[in-house]
Amino acid sequence: MASFQKRGKTWTARISYTDALGERKYKTKSGFRIKSAAEEWALTIEQGKFDESIGKANTTDSFADYFWNWYKTFKEPILSLATKRRYVITYNEVKKHFGMLKMSAITRESYQVFLNEYGKTRAIASSKKLNTQIRACVRDAVDEGALSRDFTKKATITGHAGKDASLKFLNANDMLNLVTDLSSDVNARHATKMMGLVALYTGARFAEIAGLTWDDISPEFGTIRINKAWDTLTNAGFKETKNEQSKRIVRANTDLFQLLERYHATERMLSRKNPLNLVFLGPNGKTPSSNAANNMLHTALKRIHASKDITFHGLRHTHASYLIYKGVSIYYISQRLGHANYTITMNIYSHMLHEMETAENAKLVSALDTLSGEHEHLSKSPSRKGL
Repeated sequence: MASFQKRGKTWTARISYTDALGERKYKTKSGFRIKSAAEEWALTIEQGKFDESIGKANTTDSFADYFWNWYKTFKEPILSLATKRRYVITYNEVKKHFGMLKMSAITRESYQVFLNEYGKTRAIASSKKLNTQIRACVRDAVDEGALSRDFTKKATITGHAGKDASLKFLNANDMLNLVTDLSSDVNARHATKMMGLVALYTGARFAEIAGLTWDDISPEFGTIRINKAWDTLTNAGFKETKNEQSKRIVRANTDLFQLLERYHATERMLSRKNPLNLVFLGPNGKTPSSNAANNMLHTALKRIHASKDITFHGLRHTHASYLIYKGVSIYYISQRLGHANYTITMNIYSHMLHEMETAENAKLVSALDTLSGEHEHLSKSPSRKGL
C-alpha cells in the first residue's frame, strides 16, 4: 500500500509489503518534484513488489511449478480420480506452453494467446475446464499476495462446438433394435451386454452399474437401489456416488428383472469367486472396464445397422431422451438420473425440450384453428339464427 507526503517543495512516496518471512517491510523514495511522479514510482514498485527482491512469492518457481504445488496442496486430497486426471492435463498444457516462465511475467495478452492456441484443436467445453482450473489457482495466488493481478480476468474462451447433442443418443427405433439384440445373448460370459441393457432400462451411469450388487436388485418391489459406484479408473473397489442426489431407488419394469434373472442363472453356473456379491464380473473375475463396454456397444450398433455410433454413456442419454419423447415429467427424469438439480437435466436435454415445444405449439395452433372453425359453424347454424 502506498502513501505520499509533501516535504517542502518535493514529494516522498512510501510503500509497504510483506517479505518472505511474513514481516512488514517498507520502501521509501523522496525528491519527486510533482506528486504524479511519486505516484508513478509507487505504482511501478507495487506491480513489481512480488519479484526477486520483495514480496512473498517464490519467484524461482515457474507458473507450471506454482500450479502443480497449488494443486497438490489444495486440490488433490479432495478430488476424485477422474477430476485429478483433468488437473494433470491442465498442468501439462501450462508447462508445455509457458515452460519456465514465472507467474508474475504472464500478462492478459499472453494468457489469451495460450487459450486461443488451446482452443484451435479442442471443444469449447474442454477450454472452459482448463480456464476454470487455472483461474482458481491464479485467484488464490492473488488472495495470498503471491501475485499482484489476475491475468485470467475477462479472458475469452475459444474452441469448436462439441458433438451435436442429437448425436449422443439413439432414436427410438435403434433403441428397440439394440434391446432386442443384446437380449438375445444374456449370459454372464458377456457381462457388458447385460450392463448395456441396465443402462437402457434405467439411465444409470456406467460406474453406478458396475457398482451394483445382487442385494441392490429387488424384483419383488420392482426397484434397483443405487447407493454406491465402482472406481473404474483403478478397479480397486467401491466409491461414493457422484453426488448425494445420485443415491436413489430406480423403478424398473418386469422385462429387465427377467433378463437379470436369466443372467444370474448363467453366473451361478460359472461358480466364480465373488466376495463382494457384484452383479457384473468379466471373464477375468474383475469388473468390466468402460473400454470393454464401449467396444461391446460399438460392435452391437454395427450389427443392428444403427444410424449413429454412440458411447456407453450415450445409453443414459438414450434412456432420458426416450422418456422425454414419451412425455414423462422432466422433474421425475431428473430424480431418476440422479442429477444434483433439475436445471442440469433441462440444460442437457434442452434440444429435446425445444423439439417438443415446437410440436406442442403446432398442436396449440391446430386446436385454436379448430375452435375458430367450430365457432363459425355454430354461428351459421339455424338454431343460432333463431336466438
